[in-house]
Amino acid sequence: MDENFWIEMAKQVPSAIAVIGTVYLFLKAEDQREVRRIANAKEIGDVQRAHELQMESSRRGRELEINNLWASTVKNMMEKQDASNISIVDAIANMHKDLSEKYEMMGITKDLYDAAKKILKKDDR
Repeated sequence: MDENFWIEMAKQVPSAIAVIGTVYLFLKAEDQREVRRIANAKEIGDVQRAHELQMESSRRGRELEINNLWASTVKNMMEKQDASNISIVDAIANMHKDLSEKYEMMGITKDLYDAAKKILKKDDR
């Protein structure tokens, strides 16, 4: 029985070698596939990161452009308002000057003006 065992074992060696070889080739192919998968994942991650950086840069550029537009719009509005205010102040100053000249031409002085005010106040009561 001991001899038959060894003879049967010797007969099964080629089959065992074939099975071991197949398993080895399968494991080696799986290892290579895993290495390729990791490399692809790294490449995809790098591409995705580059895309995200590009999109962030583009978004930041748009934000800066919008902020610059707002700033120039507000600046223009303030300049126009300042010019309008200056025009109003000049118009009031000219009007005051014109009125003073008219009062002087009509002979109305401060004393006469104050007296006229007092008379109007008495009449209103």
